[in-house]
Amino acid sequence: MPQPDVLIGATPHHNSGLFSDHYLNVTLPRREDWQTLAAAARPVLDAVKSIYAAYTPSDNEAQIERDLIRPVLAALGHTFEVQAPLATSDGTKRPDYVFYRDDTALIGAKSKILTDDLLRGKAIAIGDAKSWDRPLDRTDKGRGKAGDALSNKNPSYQIAFYMRESGVAWGVLTNGRLWRLYHADSAHKLDRYYEVDLPALLAHGGVDAFLYFYGFFRRDAFDAGPLGVAALLQASVTYAREIGDTLKRQVYDALRHLAQGFLDYKQNNLTPETDTLKEIYDSSLIVLYRLLFILYAEARGLLPVRESEQYRDSYSLQAVNVHLRRRPQPARGRPRQALAVAQHRGQRSPALVPGPPPARGQRAGRVAHRRPAT
Repeated sequence: MPQPDVLIGATPHHNSGLFSDHYLNVTLPRREDWQTLAAAARPVLDAVKSIYAAYTPSDNEAQIERDLIRPVLAALGHTFEVQAPLATSDGTKRPDYVFYRDDTALIGAKSKILTDDLLRGKAIAIGDAKSWDRPLDRTDKGRGKAGDALSNKNPSYQIAFYMRESGVAWGVLTNGRLWRLYHADSAHKLDRYYEVDLPALLAHGGVDAFLYFYGFFRRDAFDAGPLGVAALLQASVTYAREIGDTLKRQVYDALRHLAQGFLDYKQNNLTPETDTLKEIYDSSLIVLYRLLFILYAEARGLLPVRESEQYRDSYSLQAVNVHLRRRPQPARGRPRQALAVAQHRGQRSPALVPGPPPARGQRAGRVAHRRPAT
């Protein structure tokens, strides 16, 4: 059965370098155990919808925690302590939430100043909540808890600080709208996280979409098991490593096909002389690295794949790919356009013009330039 086309940024969940995008969007939803998780997610989806429907957005941090954050955490099955004292290198701090494995672990830590030794084996995550829709990646000097300079800092820095000082593997950061998951190995980079726009996801309406919140933030996600976040992270790392090895081979093939294409396009009037071959090689590298840069920039959100629907659906390289795969097959005897980058929806770019995609060992399609592009 053909798989649906997925455009980066078109979903309410956003992976910022923590997991593999392809693993999350393509491999994970095909897993049978992931699909089975929908049965447990449905009643939680209904409960969370009701919680958000009853909530009125407010800048009051205490109100959002009482009326929104804690009810959602309870619906997800968490056992947590609110603003427990944590010994840190900067004095005693009070993170908004410490998530425990069970009631026994919570009771054992009650009325104690928490340390990484005390929390080891008992706490599964640490959490921090901000006022509704507060930016999570910059300092907000106008807000924060009185007498606590840390609460005014960049929230991403704040959760990374709590994770480092508590020794827990996972951190949860939310402003009510956005829910983020951080891992201890990369939290210090501040821009490595998994994020869900929960109201947007709820508006999507389906349990399959809700799994991208439930599957990563529910209590059982922090246990060992094939659908635990630790296992998903390891599977994602393994998958990315395998993809990296494959990509190396594909890059060499792409470079060979690009270079051959410059020669094969008759209008270039090129001959395989030493100086010409060097220029072709250099130009092929330029084209290839530009394409790789655009792919990387789109995957990391450096280009407006999330912010601009027009860019995402009309101009991104992924949109070009989807557009070409949806084109009807050409009549017999007519060459199929392998890649139309130039003049796609009015753009000016180097173009690969009609020609069949080359198989291994065959010559490439043609390049519509009088001389190699630079």
